[in-house]
Amino acid sequence: MSDAPRPCAFAVAVAVAAKPHFILSEVSLGGQRLHDRNGFVTALGVRALRRRGLPVPAALLDALERCRSARGGFRFWPQDARPEWAPDLPDDADDTAIMLLELLHAGRVDRAQARRVACLAIARRRVASFPLLRPPWLRPGVFATWSRDGVRRDLVDCTATANVLALFAALDLSHLPGVREAERMLADALRWAGDDALRAASLSPFYPDPVEFVLALDHAAECGAHRLRALHRRAATTAWGGDAELRSAQRDHAVCGSPYGMAVWRSPELARLRGWALETARTQRNESDLDSAELDEQLTAMA
Repeated sequence: MSDAPRPCAFAVAVAVAAKPHFILSEVSLGGQRLHDRNGFVTALGVRALRRRGLPVPAALLDALERCRSARGGFRFWPQDARPEWAPDLPDDADDTAIMLLELLHAGRVDRAQARRVACLAIARRRVASFPLLRPPWLRPGVFATWSRDGVRRDLVDCTATANVLALFAALDLSHLPGVREAERMLADALRWAGDDALRAASLSPFYPDPVEFVLALDHAAECGAHRLRALHRRAATTAWGGDAELRSAQRDHAVCGSPYGMAVWRSPELARLRGWALETARTQRNESDLDSAELDEQLTAMA
């Protein structure tokens, strides 16, 4: 059962004056639990609202725009708002794919600009080789995670790859080199993981819970990455991938992390938003449409 509140209760989650607004999360690191506000968790909240046909508050989109770097891609935090305890991370494919797509949908970035960023920040960086001792599903030619020049090897994450394929499909870039390799890699990875939860968790080093992989596959298929539709169906029928939407709306759900769990982010605020958006969409299918202006006012009042 999710922690989704009624709309009137959820409306208190964002302060009116908070612009831009980053969704609050908690990071478990070295035995501590620290508050954090980052663009990645915020972008997942924006995605949840947009997919359910709900208005997205401008304050959340403002937050995503702040995460764009001088290099053109996007980062986990704005360059001038990185926590003192956090490393200085470069642009990365996952943040770029998720944030760029939401800004495109919101009209904050035009299609030509989005295609340019996708090509320069993601498509031109592919992994040339892997060590001999590696998981059998990894294959050369897939997209790199980090935007680092001159690096031939990188950590590959299947959930991030699904997010990249969603962006490319939405921008009609699925013909680019690396897309077919990425699709085959995801198919091989799911076949290798089977019903084994530990294997499934290892497919995405930056996502502790493989539920996020299932959600990313579903979203990518919706964006037009048609070969991922069958992969989503397969993942959703596993023990580790079932009821992904409801499980992602639990307040203790692990949203993301540093490689293989040294730091783990949870966000009760994102969980509430996801659950609320899911429940509101279900209600709207059975009742008359909620007034858009009223709904937008509720969302922009979240604290």
